[in-house]
Amino acid sequence: MAKLRTRTMAEKFLRLHESIIRGGEMTYHQKMIRSASILRDHKVHPKKAVEFMHEASEKVSRRKPAIGEIERIVAWVYRTKTVMDGMKKYEKPGISARRNQAVIDEWASKGSLKSLKQRSNRIPVKPEWILKDLYQEDELLHISPDIYHDTIKPTSQWIDEGLSGMQYFCPCVFKGTEKGRLAENVDRRKYVVFETDERPQDWDGQCGLIDRLSKELDLVMVTASGNKSLHALFDTSTPCKDRIQKFTDLVITLGGDLAVLRPAQMVRFPWGINSKTNQVQEVLYYAR
Repeated sequence: MAKLRTRTMAEKFLRLHESIIRGGEMTYHQKMIRSASILRDHKVHPKKAVEFMHEASEKVSRRKPAIGEIERIVAWVYRTKTVMDGMKKYEKPGISARRNQAVIDEWASKGSLKSLKQRSNRIPVKPEWILKDLYQEDELLHISPDIYHDTIKPTSQWIDEGLSGMQYFCPCVFKGTEKGRLAENVDRRKYVVFETDERPQDWDGQCGLIDRLSKELDLVMVTASGNKSLHALFDTSTPCKDRIQKFTDLVITLGGDLAVLRPAQMVRFPWGINSKTNQVQEVLYYAR
């Protein structure tokens, strides 16, 4: 943990914040997250952390925070600490599961984005239509324009209020609206997502890995991330526990990102706009 060495807490943080801003290759936003994390780890109250960060930001010429940006960062950083301390321990994948480059290469060589698209049903052109297909109107979902919100609403309310500007969603269904996007608030997992950093922008290769996984669970939708990967949504609403475990093990074998297997993990929302690349998160395959 970074140490604070000068007299007052405000002086301590200001000096440390300036050091963080000057160094490293992180973006300014990431550096603010780092600063907020230090305040959290030193048990500074969130309201006081916001004050410290606003004061420190006035001395930075690189750029000024957007309206509400500091408040959102502090809220997210402090909440994340709570989630990490209190989250449930999920079942770990089978001990035999290991990343296997030979298997990755074999299935990647068989893939074809063109073939995937040809097998698709008619693709809805609005995210509202997709939500109606995938979820019941009273099921509680999290959808967000960024990684800092944790609002939970019924499907019908999300649809009625509009989905413009949304980038992320959680494929799971939540228990209630009060606790937000916490692991302990997950009711059930209707879907699980496969995403990999293997073969960035090699769409054919990624489709080959998705095809292999579709032999274990039904493939529902494939969405382009708007950057380097595809997000493949699989149906987990009915398969038995053993099939889910086999699927999870296979994800590891194929070099999948384990983070997206977390029940409350956010993934790319269909037809959203990736804020980093300004590219549409296009739906490439649909089976509903």
